[in-house]
Amino acid sequence: MVLAGLATLVVAQDRATVVPGMKVLLEHECVRVQYHDAAVGETIPMHSHPNYIVYTLEPFKARIRLKDGTQRISERQGGEAYRNEPITHSVENLGTTPIHNLIVELKPRASCDEPTRLRSGR
Repeated sequence: MVLAGLATLVVAQDRATVVPGMKVLLEHECVRVQYHDAAVGETIPMHSHPNYIVYTLEPFKARIRLKDGTQRISERQGGEAYRNEPITHSVENLGTTPIHNLIVELKPRASCDEPTRLRSGR
């Protein structure tokens, strides 16, 4: 019973926790912009995102596994942008090249609706 609770905690970890050294380009109370990469054959362990936007820097093919055990194959071209709902998943690079994406996580805060909050801090 205790192990089941621990597994739930592990499944919902932030990607920065499961991938030490993940490059964060910008973070404040509204967004976190991060660089995601995965070597050929690498699996990024189970982690969670809030609502987020992906910009693919290069084409990729990956297996996406959800916390309920379901899986799907995701194939994208370089230069694509798309939005995802909150998710807990692992990512396995099935392609022949590394995965390189920019991720913009949208933090759930009402104050982030104010345009002046979205400054880069310069």
